[in-house]
Amino acid sequence: MNSDPFWLLTNFGVQLLISFLAYRYYKRRTYPPAERYLTFGPRFWTGSIDFCILWPISLISYSLFLLHAPRSLAAVLIILENLTWLLYTVVMHARYGQTVGKMVTRVRVVDFRTEGKISWRQALLREGIPTLVSLGFIGYEVYAILVGKDSLDPLSAGETVPQNLTWLISGLPALWFLAEVLTMLTNKKRRALHDFIAGTVVVRTNVADEATQPDASLNPSPVTPSTGPTELTSSPGVS
Repeated sequence: MNSDPFWLLTNFGVQLLISFLAYRYYKRRTYPPAERYLTFGPRFWTGSIDFCILWPISLISYSLFLLHAPRSLAAVLIILENLTWLLYTVVMHARYGQTVGKMVTRVRVVDFRTEGKISWRQALLREGIPTLVSLGFIGYEVYAILVGKDSLDPLSAGETVPQNLTWLISGLPALWFLAEVLTMLTNKKRRALHDFIAGTVVVRTNVADEATQPDASLNPSPVTPSTGPTELTSSPGVS
């Protein structure tokens, strides 16, 4: 946890701005059926939106750390803050197929085979490996606080984990993220690694109905006999 108030507020402001721009961009945008599974873009921005939704919890934890909370309370806060994200994503995906971020960017998680609602098991499996990685860090932080290896001041400054383990905090999540992105970009339905694990796929919810799209072959334009030179004009709507 970074103890710098300026960093905390600046980070929130940046994420809030990204969330607002994403909302404006996807608000009325629709896509052809051929782009139903092309969800890399909207999925990328959901993290900023969901961060803003859960930011008040981080703010409460930060405030209590500044007040030098008792060690037992600090340990509980570490657990709650880290597990809130897991609870939020699992419950929202299992109930609605979407977090708030996915609702804003108009994508939904569905079963890969039926494209229906996913189960609680699938929702939990999607977060399986990140959860296991997080549990290790949470356990160490709680242990360090309770046995007095670290004071609350170093904790609030982000110094709980020793330097020789710092590479694990940055390295493992980075490797997982890279594997997710590479997997997503190498299959037609843009399924990330956790989608293969859980048997899910992410689809757009703002796909235009095929039945409402005009078919030029069914309504050919009438051919008018040419009576003279033809003036070339630009075609409006083509970009």
